[in-house]
Amino acid sequence: MTYFQVGSLAIPAVWIAVVGALFVASLFNWAVMGKKVEDWYWNGFFYYFVSWKLSYIVFNFNLFLDMPMSVLYFNGGEKGHALALVILSIYLLVALKRFPFLYEESSRLFLLYFISYQVIVGFLEKSSLEMFIHLVLLFGFLLLLQKMKKILISSQMFLLFVFLELLIISLFNSFFSLESLTIIWMGSIVFILGMKADKGA
Repeated sequence: MTYFQVGSLAIPAVWIAVVGALFVASLFNWAVMGKKVEDWYWNGFFYYFVSWKLSYIVFNFNLFLDMPMSVLYFNGGEKGHALALVILSIYLLVALKRFPFLYEESSRLFLLYFISYQVIVGFLEKSSLEMFIHLVLLFGFLLLLQKMKKILISSQMFLLFVFLELLIISLFNSFFSLESLTIIWMGSIVFILGMKADKGA
């Protein structure tokens, strides 16, 4: 894993990519669809981040009691990531009542976010070939959105791009890597939301 030194802090490239993709996906959404993302998008990231950080207390309670300030520097690791994904998933399902367009936006933003994330990670970790392949996939998806000019992506199209994303990842990493499992989990949640949209829920 690549790290970048910022003062006394060593920041993993993955963290930079996570935050960077959040804004890049929002920008692409605005450029192609002509609309800003709704608050559920930012709220979802906030709930994930807070849950992930505070999960350190849950899984390292004794260490936290000894050094309370350690929560600022550490997180719950893979277990915390899994817990944060569950909380994020619950939020998305609950947020449907407040944000009715979440049905239609989630699949598009999911793909924009995760493909952008892979492009940024490839750039930061200097994995040129992996970055280039993901970049081609990203441009292909953007061209498709531009041509369709539809808010809702069909379930079949969504699954196709998720499959392509997982295929690319498996070429360079294990299919059962944390990234792949994250995409499969959140992709399943978004797919459920898309099915509700198809039914006019």
